[in-house]
Amino acid sequence: QSLFPASSSLKFKLQTEEERGSCKPTYLYEAPSARAARSSSGIIAAIPKNGIHIYYTMMMFLSKGTIGLSLAALAAAIGTVSASADDGLFTDPLMFSYEPYDAGSTKTILVSYRDDSGHKNIVNHTKKMKGEGKQVKEKNHKLKKAHKLKGAPGSSGDKKGKSEKDRRLMWLQEDQAIMAGFSVLELETDDLKAEIAAISVIEGVTAVEQDGMMHINTMEYQQKLRGGAADHIREIQDAISATADELAEDAEAQHGRRLAEQTPYGIDMVNASHVWEYTPVMTDPIKICVVDTGYDLGHEDLPTESAHGVDGFNQYDQLWSVDGHGHGTHCAGTIGAIGGNGKGVTSVNPDPSKFTFFIGKGLSDSGSGPSSGVMAAVAACVEAGAKVISMSLGGGGYSAIDNASYEDIYDQNVLIVAAAGNGGNSALSYPASYPAVVSVASLTSSGSRSSFSQYNDQVEISAPGSNVKSTVPGNNYDTYSGTSMACPHVAGGGGLPL
Repeated sequence: QSLFPASSSLKFKLQTEEERGSCKPTYLYEAPSARAARSSSGIIAAIPKNGIHIYYTMMMFLSKGTIGLSLAALAAAIGTVSASADDGLFTDPLMFSYEPYDAGSTKTILVSYRDDSGHKNIVNHTKKMKGEGKQVKEKNHKLKKAHKLKGAPGSSGDKKGKSEKDRRLMWLQEDQAIMAGFSVLELETDDLKAEIAAISVIEGVTAVEQDGMMHINTMEYQQKLRGGAADHIREIQDAISATADELAEDAEAQHGRRLAEQTPYGIDMVNASHVWEYTPVMTDPIKICVVDTGYDLGHEDLPTESAHGVDGFNQYDQLWSVDGHGHGTHCAGTIGAIGGNGKGVTSVNPDPSKFTFFIGKGLSDSGSGPSSGVMAAVAACVEAGAKVISMSLGGGGYSAIDNASYEDIYDQNVLIVAAAGNGGNSALSYPASYPAVVSVASLTSSGSRSSFSQYNDQVEISAPGSNVKSTVPGNNYDTYSGTSMACPHVAGGGGLPL
């Protein structure tokens, strides 16, 4: 009762020492947006400011030789929860959340063409649509060179098949058809199938796809003992170890003291510091692009526009220099938080004179956005001269048009890195699973696979992704988990000039 106000809808009782067993409850993590109260026994319960969404922590206990997990917010029995809470009841505080992107009544389709005459025919078709009173916008993306379109891995070759993952409407002229570029058509329609059918017969059109949706790679499962108790318990133990320094810093802060700059465990784990002394200062520093929710320009521990040449690409009527979500700033901090300044954290690339950031607003402040928006941000990165592109996002099914686009970028000697996904299974997630993209899985601080991480034959490399501390908006720092956190370790390493 001392942890929650009298008006709280939570009802619970604390476990006795005997009920807990021989092992004390252990603190795992506390949600950044929550006000939290800590009991003297070490149990932590946290609720956000609105008192509705419940964040939980975990405790591990041993009782009569049986290993089990219990939620501290449940610490033994939550009676009732506000009816307006999320359907899932509990959201892992270690993960960022997102809201589905709302495009309103606008439908977006991608149309690939064989050559310039094919593109001209698409433009003429849109003019005809406008003449019929239809609302339509066309934006052209020309590839550096033509590429062959390829159907989804294991697909039957059905021209009118749908993605197994998101069931988007798709039409492919034929496997290995040529794509010289593609148009993004935004239109108002009540019959998308009819529009796709009409466009598919235009001379020179080689594929038509309904636009997909992307989002930050947040974990979409609840921590449960479903056939993997040992893995989950090992991960909790790793998390406790990884956050020990952070807890000590919190204790110091409570007494008015602030510790010096921290080195998150992942920086040493990827051996970044071993090459820092060998990385030269370049007259034209390598450009690293972060395609995400934005960047907290002006953060005390991040490179700036005026001093370090940070630039970016705006979209969705939102600025790249404002991160209304926080995910992009966290990823950028792992890549390039400033080292040696006595503030916050260091990073894989701690010297801002040896690289520069370009920020692509590929996702909106909601944490999600259309696949076409991600590709627009990627194209802006390439145009700006980026040599490394970091994408801690996913969610869209396979796209033959996107696949060819990433191949074209890869052929321009650009390293594209993406998060493998957080489903905890072997399913393919895109864009990470495209052949031209480096797919990054997640590891814990002990080097074992994070239980949430994807694992499949498209994963090229793994990096620290569990309980990673980095920058967040407002001159703050926080610890999160996900393949989203693993991805920037690899992208940052790719940006170290040698």
